[in-house]
Amino acid sequence: MLYLSVKYVHVIAAIFLFGFGMGSYLYLIAASRTANPQVIAHVAKMVVRYDAWITTPAGFIQIATGYWLTRLSGVPLTTDWVLMSLILFFIVGSLWLPVLLLQKRLLGMAADAVQCGARLDADYRAVYRQWFWMGVCGFLGMFVIVLMMVTKMTPGQWLQLM
Repeated sequence: MLYLSVKYVHVIAAIFLFGFGMGSYLYLIAASRTANPQVIAHVAKMVVRYDAWITTPAGFIQIATGYWLTRLSGVPLTTDWVLMSLILFFIVGSLWLPVLLLQKRLLGMAADAVQCGARLDADYRAVYRQWFWMGVCGFLGMFVIVLMMVTKMTPGQWLQLM
């Protein structure tokens, strides 16, 4: 029963990590497309808050419960799919802190534009592009991690099956 309980928490954390992360990503993309600093500042404030309060803790819960599951099931951390999942998780995680910082910069730039009654400039668009492409890379990594968790195979093993 302990294993199933931990697995349940692990899956819920994955849903929160992926779901809230993707939701905030898409909301900030939609807000940025309006080019309206007031809309962007409002949405970015919520995105920064929810990523700090929900998405980030879900990542820590994900790694803790994943480790606990390997211990409970006796699966070594060196098992191909586990090791590759961990490596990819830490690569995606290494994108996360810069993404959070870029989100805060976008928020600050939009809030400053609102306060000054100005439009967003090329600096905003440059930071936004950086944030956008880091998000693309991060979510591609998350898709691969979830696929490995479900299939218990590495991408190389999937290709061998084709």
